Amino acid sequence: MREETHAPWYKQTWLWFVLAPLIATVIYGFLFLYLSIVTNDGVVKDDFYKVARGISADPSREEQALKMGIQGRLTLDSLTGDVQLQLASREQLPPQLQLNLVHPTHQKYDQALQLRSVDNRGLYSSNLQGKIEGKRYVIIEPFDKSWQIRTETTPPYDHKTFDLGAAK
Repeated sequence: MREETHAPWYKQTWLWFVLAPLIATVIYGFLFLYLSIVTNDGVVKDDFYKVARGISADPSREEQALKMGIQGRLTLDSLTGDVQLQLASREQLPPQLQLNLVHPTHQKYDQALQLRSVDNRGLYSSNLQGKIEGKRYVIIEPFDKSWQIRTETTPPYDHKTFDLGAAK
């Protein structure tokens, strides 16, 4: 009789053909788990809060701006970097305002600008921190966050003017 010799199990080709996808899946699974833990997607700025199982938006600051009759025009010019805001209100406006140009998906593209009053009658000015591309949410508020005006805008941003507040 003839005696057959078999190679050990770890030298069988068919075994590694079956196990290779399973081993790769485990390795990639741990890699993606690690990446999801150590990376940060950024925080989206908005007035959202959790109520039980739902998420609600708080419109109280926007309503306060409507009560105050705040309306105006914002001009963005990405070519020169100029930002001009002309506001009108039934009440006294603060000497400085916060302008947030919020990217819809990633925080690192956001710009927070400090608008300073030029004439103490509602004309504010500032400069962009860098080039802006793509859709943006525009949020204007005083530093005490007592009211807020918000809108959204899309490119092009070379000398783009749009209305804000009650006059929308």
